[in-house]
Amino acid sequence: FISDANFTSPAVGDSARWYNRVKQNLLYYQTNYFIIFAFITVCYSAINLQKYLTGMFILSLLLGAISFRDRTQYGPAPALAIGIGAGLMGHGPAILYTLCSFVIPVVFTFVHASLRARNMKNKMNSAVETLRVVPTPMGHLIECVEGKSSWVRSLSIEGKTK
Repeated sequence: FISDANFTSPAVGDSARWYNRVKQNLLYYQTNYFIIFAFITVCYSAINLQKYLTGMFILSLLLGAISFRDRTQYGPAPALAIGIGAGLMGHGPAILYTLCSFVIPVVFTFVHASLRARNMKNKMNSAVETLRVVPTPMGHLIECVEGKSSWVRSLSIEGKTK
């Protein structure tokens, strides 16, 4: 299982090669990455459920206030009020705990995708992926990051018209 794994340092000087390597590995190992993300998130929530749910609730309020700010004349006031209020009430550790439950799997995924050398199966899968009519969930995520998604383009057009 591990004996055929080939890890090498990425070509940091050539960002196009490094990006292609990360992109192809994300597409090839997407199921593994999803399982690792779910496992780490479940472990975090099982260790301290109250802190995890408190952090999720406060982060949901913050994200809601940030999206609300774009539609009203209040500006960043609601988001700042929620953030400062949560901090003053002593929920800062809960917020950091919840953020870590999401950041750690993302960092692990990026490091693995950067260091894992592509094998023959990975290269064949990338050829099949280009022919695929319906993209995978990771393919949609990569399109959003690249700005090629129609949903992302519609958001940027709406933002420019405001």
